[in-house]
Amino acid sequence: MDAVQEAQSIAVCALHNSGNTAELARIATNPPDWSVASSAIALSLLDRWAEAAELLAENDSWRTESTVSAMLGELFGSLAELWAGRSARFGANLTERERWPLRTARRHRNDQITSYVAALLVLGERARAEKLLSDEVFPETGLRDSERSMLAAMRGESSLAVDFAHRCVADRSRRGYNIGSAAMHLSTVTVLLSQGRVTAARELLTAARATAPTLSHLLDVAEARVDIALGETDRAAGRLHTATRGLAVGTDIAWADLAELALRANDRAGAQKALDALEDLASAMPTGRVLLHRHLVRACLGQEPGGECLWLARERAQPLELAVAAERLVRHGATDPQVLTEVDLPGWTVAENGRYAS
Repeated sequence: MDAVQEAQSIAVCALHNSGNTAELARIATNPPDWSVASSAIALSLLDRWAEAAELLAENDSWRTESTVSAMLGELFGSLAELWAGRSARFGANLTERERWPLRTARRHRNDQITSYVAALLVLGERARAEKLLSDEVFPETGLRDSERSMLAAMRGESSLAVDFAHRCVADRSRRGYNIGSAAMHLSTVTVLLSQGRVTAARELLTAARATAPTLSHLLDVAEARVDIALGETDRAAGRLHTATRGLAVGTDIAWADLAELALRANDRAGAQKALDALEDLASAMPTGRVLLHRHLVRACLGQEPGGECLWLARERAQPLELAVAAERLVRHGATDPQVLTEVDLPGWTVAENGRYAS
């Protein structure tokens, strides 16, 4: 049964890579000749994560069909819950890695490591991703280009981030179930825009849309940031609101950007609405990035000093994230402008024209 499950999961990924959504949608209905795990993967690749979680919860035959089915069912089940803002299962799987199915089989162990690293990077958890790699003695060269791009962006290595992103788009042979693709495009677009490279950002997004990545709402956030760079704030706000109407993961970025747009328009009620959403998200999914955005919007609204936000941004050690937070805090009088000297990075520009701040 392991061989059958492996063949099915490879076929599902190939269908996604080739853009055959009709056949993927058929498999997603869980026909008799396809396993529950395969159907859940198909649903996930169609970005129908809530349905994948529901299928795996209602029919747990995947736990005993085969060891590979158990591995894939647990992985995609925990991811589906994580993207919806329920992180307990994912956290337990990350902590109790000795219980991973097929952990002693090198290829399956590697697949699970890269998937959990990718998920952590989607959450913006650079330190936790690096710790997982270190604990498992897993080389960064074993990661996909999308994960390496996100890591480079978080470290402030802008050229590497862009290079890995372009390689990821050009080489679709290793995509598999690449759960970090959309998040990589968002981080790379942010890098390009911070350098004033709007045309390059738009071209990358066009290429990204063609690959139909999962977590596609993150591409809406990226497109909104391009709109902001072009001064199209109403269109940006519309895209950002659309991005918040589904999965929870990444919506902290959308709400923080919506708060910033509202504050620039002197719409404090709109900014408060965004903060309320961030408060709710922080209660359910208190990742470092969510908490950072909550403190950022609080400070920009004058509800707390900017020191907590700056401390957290420094602790997270992600240069562009720190630069964006500092610029917004200064813009809204929440901290001393002198802090901007701390984030003066070669090759980066932060809101010099006042039209783009992240």
